[in-house]
Amino acid sequence: MIVLYNFGIGLKEYEERGLLNEFPLFTHCPNCQCHAPGNLHRHGFYWRNGVTEKHVVRRIPICRLRCQRCRMTISVLPDFLIPYFQYTLRAVLLRVVEILEKKIKSEGRQLLRFHLNRYLRQVKWVHSYFVEQGEVRGLSNDKRKEATKYMKRILDFGESSFLRRSQGHLSRYFMAN
Repeated sequence: MIVLYNFGIGLKEYEERGLLNEFPLFTHCPNCQCHAPGNLHRHGFYWRNGVTEKHVVRRIPICRLRCQRCRMTISVLPDFLIPYFQYTLRAVLLRVVEILEKKIKSEGRQLLRFHLNRYLRQVKWVHSYFVEQGEVRGLSNDKRKEATKYMKRILDFGESSFLRRSQGHLSRYFMAN
């Protein structure tokens, strides 16, 4: 299980702190909701890449916890990362915005095309999240226009805030397949 957490710092500082980051202490298991003290144990770390918009690769530790009651392993992922993506949330969103606004061409750039296509498939998911929040109604037939509108809304909302708050919406993650 992945839990997104706001460490209040960026990728560079998170990397510099390494294992000395202030990892959260939970009062309840995120899965079974049992009382955490005595049940949630540190289960080590794994190392993961975080790639910035300038393609700088940073190796960062991800804290793992294990609930003794439900046996679920929980990964505490910084909210500037998208689950299962190496590029940071900001890097992906900025590149998609550039493509949508036609500042760069995505033809021939496999990773850009992948991120754009994944986002375009998510537009209805993003729309349903904002409808659930009571912020919008109706969806036009122009997919690119809607994609641009919602991308601006996500950036205005704050990309990390959006990622944390939308976690679990329709039982999926943002940009999940």
